[in-house]
Amino acid sequence: MQDKTLGGQGKRFIKGAEAAQYPQFDLLGENRRVAALCATLNRLNTHVADALSVHCRHLFNDTGVQITLSPWTSQGQDAECWLGAAPDNKGEPLVSMGFAHSDLFSLSELFFGGQLAPVKKIEGRQVSETEERLAQKILHSMLGAFFGKLGIKLEGWQSQWHNRSPQQHQVRTELTIKVGEGQLRWQCSWSTDFDPNPQPLAVMPSALKPQLEQCAHAIPVKLKVTVAQLSLSLGELGKLKAGDILPIEMGETVSARIGKVSCLRGQLAEQGDQLVLRIGDGIGETK
Repeated sequence: MQDKTLGGQGKRFIKGAEAAQYPQFDLLGENRRVAALCATLNRLNTHVADALSVHCRHLFNDTGVQITLSPWTSQGQDAECWLGAAPDNKGEPLVSMGFAHSDLFSLSELFFGGQLAPVKKIEGRQVSETEERLAQKILHSMLGAFFGKLGIKLEGWQSQWHNRSPQQHQVRTELTIKVGEGQLRWQCSWSTDFDPNPQPLAVMPSALKPQLEQCAHAIPVKLKVTVAQLSLSLGELGKLKAGDILPIEMGETVSARIGKVSCLRGQLAEQGDQLVLRIGDGIGETK
């Protein structure tokens, strides 16, 4: 690693304790994708929270319902059960909500006219039909609010319960519902593989194809021909001195490669005082 702070003193090793200050290189662009996704979703948080609040006021028949969303980040807590949604319910869920069983129970109590109050942790219970419908209505309402602003069609999206958190890379937010003095929180995750602003694939104009093909023929390539090779141990290598002779093995045919791809194969021959390669097989005829 080149350390530019040394004023031209050259390379040096970076100790582990000191290396922690150097950021990890985002080779695949994952961090940039996460940052862009969070920025897009965060811009819509207020709109989605307002739309969800209106929906839940009708759902729970209470004008005091207020929902907020925390900023989207790559961090988040786990939950006991997850309701995930995907187009036609195929593959891993792309957007999910994670609940504690006690919070689902509290939502059902609110739906039937009770007060929103925290409930002690409930062990070993299944999600009831009422809780399932409530969670599905909230999830699809949230998707509709996000998708409407992102230009994504909600048609065909279906939800399903899972006993584990989403497995893909994801960003998360925390939803908080407040009614009077009571409040509950649950998680929402969005897969980083689900791009809300996909870029359309570029289509090459047909008029450019002949020009590109002509330019491709002018691209320089470097052929590497391995004439001979030999094997010896590291100990034998360490004993070699000037003047020693190494026997080498030359095969009947040799390959010419571009990088790691073999594209030509032939036989070595002499032409005057030069060593040449007489082509036997061309591109596409050997692997």
